Amino acid sequence: MRTLRFLQFFFRRIFMSFPKKRRRAKVDGDESFLAVLRHFKPFGQLDTKIARARAQDEPVLYAHVLPGLDVLLCSMRGAQPPYPAVEELHRRCVECITNALEQPLDGLENGGYWYEANGFGFLVFASRARTQILSEFGATASARARRGARRQDAGDAASRLR
Repeated sequence: MRTLRFLQFFFRRIFMSFPKKRRRAKVDGDESFLAVLRHFKPFGQLDTKIARARAQDEPVLYAHVLPGLDVLLCSMRGAQPPYPAVEELHRRCVECITNALEQPLDGLENGGYWYEANGFGFLVFASRARTQILSEFGATASARARRGARRQDAGDAASRLR
């Protein structure tokens, strides 16, 4: 009886305490376009971005709305609220993206394509041209980078004296 308990204790201790490790599949740094599309949810945040662009006066960037494609959403100057409903703007944005993809790809990389719908603008462009386009819109540094720079200099008195 004691031997049986000891063996049960021993085997539980040895075999149950070390769960088998699951091996992770090695992630390739440069995934193929089809691999990215396989686990991609298109337009997942589009409604949120449209709502934010409607609420504020600054353009809102939707980076990688599709792999390699960005959209800048903004209200037009002089346009008066109420803007169209979010569902209508969502539909218009998807139409703009499909229309832009039917145009020559050089245009996406050289400034993108501008579309307008009832006082709301969509600029569809290639992700490679993001820095160029954001500098044209006066948004060279992202808000996240600006916040990080402020936090970094927060305790440094010398940087405030300059």
